[in-house]
Amino acid sequence: MKSIRSSRMFRLLILAVGLAGAAVCPSHAQSTASGKFTLTHETHWGDMLLTPGDYTFSLQSQSLPAPIMFGRAGTSLVAVVLPQAVSAEKLTGDSRLVLNRSESGESFVGALYLGDIGLSLHYAPPKAQSTPSETAKLGPIR
Repeated sequence: MKSIRSSRMFRLLILAVGLAGAAVCPSHAQSTASGKFTLTHETHWGDMLLTPGDYTFSLQSQSLPAPIMFGRAGTSLVAVVLPQAVSAEKLTGDSRLVLNRSESGESFVGALYLGDIGLSLHYAPPKAQSTPSETAKLGPIR
């Protein structure tokens, strides 16, 4: 299980480095939106499990795949998460991060509403952990 988690982290790290490199280009030098948020409990965002604490984020582009780069405030670590859906709508109120609960009770980011730019990003719940199926020995098949 640890190697699968390490493999996912490695792929996300490679994607983050690639996007960070693209952000150096003049045409991508500024993010579309940025902000910060605080989590009070463990929360899934995509394949990532975030621990409680302060985080910063930036939206690199309003068009698909609309990558959000985020990291722990005060560190240089960066992760990238892609939304399942993006919609431009007239939002009322401020920007907000919406946390939902999965069927198993885990907290996850369900949506990020960016009121200033009228954009909402929607995220899929974490994949359910499947338990191994039980098997029974079959007798002769006729």
